[in-house]
Amino acid sequence: MNIVAHQLLSYNITDIQVGNVLGEVVRGKDYQNYPQSIAAGILLHRNIDTYTDFHPIVKQTTSIFHNSYGKFAPIITDVIYDYFLIKNWHLFCEDEFEYFKQKCYELVQSKELLFPQRLNGFLSSMIKDDWFEKYKTFEGIEWTLYNLSKKSKFHSNMSNSLKEIYLKEKNIEKQFLQFYPQLQKFCKNFIVKQLPQYEEMFKENSFLH
Repeated sequence: MNIVAHQLLSYNITDIQVGNVLGEVVRGKDYQNYPQSIAAGILLHRNIDTYTDFHPIVKQTTSIFHNSYGKFAPIITDVIYDYFLIKNWHLFCEDEFEYFKQKCYELVQSKELLFPQRLNGFLSSMIKDDWFEKYKTFEGIEWTLYNLSKKSKFHSNMSNSLKEIYLKEKNIEKQFLQFYPQLQKFCKNFIVKQLPQYEEMFKENSFLH
């Protein structure tokens, strides 16, 4: 899953959101250098990635792109799943997407001192180029994949995958809608296991189930 999903799956818990961002760069046991609640967010980030990568439904989606894009197929899947998350936003979040997006950007800016310097470019570009907004349209997805291709050491042409996405749109959306509720349940259970104080919050809010 990509950054929008990572933030939504943090369930508005500030330290989890911060940790989920740090999960982009914190490796190995370095998560132990952070307070427990932020460390839980870093571990959640890793577990979301692992759960997603090995899920049979996600593998079905990835297989659509594998022949043409090889090892880049999972990246395409991550990005397009954010598109379908936003398209079906009302099913998964009670806040309007625009409000959620601005709150995420404000959080990143307010916690800037917590992030290592190697995250600066990533986060600055996310806000400056409004990545969350990009994931709302196929044009934005194409822009995103093109820029990811430029950063790769290997030639990928990921932005050309729009043809496959157009042709398989309904099938991919169906796969996403089957997968995402399972990921929600996994994340909720993971957070409660790490931070039991949030168990009641999940029980009280139907959008968090």
